[in-house]
Amino acid sequence: MNARLLRPLLILATATWRESLRRKLLLAGLLLSLGFVALYGLGVYFVFQDADDLGMFRTLAAYQLVSFGIFVSSLLGSMVVIFSASGMINGEAESGLLQPIVARPIRRWQIVIGRYLGYGSLFTVYVILIGGGVLALTRVFGGYADPRPFAAIAYLIAQGLVLLGLVSLLTTLLAPVPTGIAVFMAFGLSFIGGVVRQVGLLLHNRTAEAIGAAVTYILPSDSFFRMSLSQLAPRIANPLIQDIGPFGVPMEPQAWPIVYGVFYIGVCLVLAVISLARKDL
Repeated sequence: MNARLLRPLLILATATWRESLRRKLLLAGLLLSLGFVALYGLGVYFVFQDADDLGMFRTLAAYQLVSFGIFVSSLLGSMVVIFSASGMINGEAESGLLQPIVARPIRRWQIVIGRYLGYGSLFTVYVILIGGGVLALTRVFGGYADPRPFAAIAYLIAQGLVLLGLVSLLTTLLAPVPTGIAVFMAFGLSFIGGVVRQVGLLLHNRTAEAIGAAVTYILPSDSFFRMSLSQLAPRIANPLIQDIGPFGVPMEPQAWPIVYGVFYIGVCLVLAVISLARKDL
């Protein structure tokens, strides 16, 4: 791919950063997220202030806290992706911001991919800051050294990129508000499917496990969330904590969910390009 094709992608990605940083929604989301990280750190500090002699229970408590922190980071990051990017095509077309871009010598696929790269890189920085803050505070105040923190953050980023792929497709078909609602509902459905799958695993119920797995194929974001959690679980406690609550660890990293996630993003982007190419802007 030559520089003439790559340059518009870089321009659109940079423009996405500028536009996003000017929006009050993104700023409000960032401030709320930083507030959560601060409160989380305060909570971890007081929980473990006098908990030096708990041994194994301290490790379990720290893991449950970091699981909760990662879950909230995942939820906040997903909301940032969904509601900041839900108007990147039809929303800009309705407001007249997309027409000047289309009038330039920029191809339709470059608009979709450029916007995707812009929002994707923005989300990546967000997750590194928020998720990394949660892991760092748990380590400092809870004394819990996550086994594979970088892999955990990478899977969280992958979760958001999957969501962004679906947003990229729906934003060429729907208005911003319906796009945000539809993707957020799909995100919730994926999480519920993951919980159902976990219950099926715990009860050795193949029907529940199959139903939960089928639901996650509609939107595979939950698979990446649970693979992220698996990277944070202490090895000595894995058999025990695997069965605790919705933040348990039902899925170790596997090749197929990762391949399917990449395939899912690719299909969404291809369909988004086709949909945008058929629009009369």
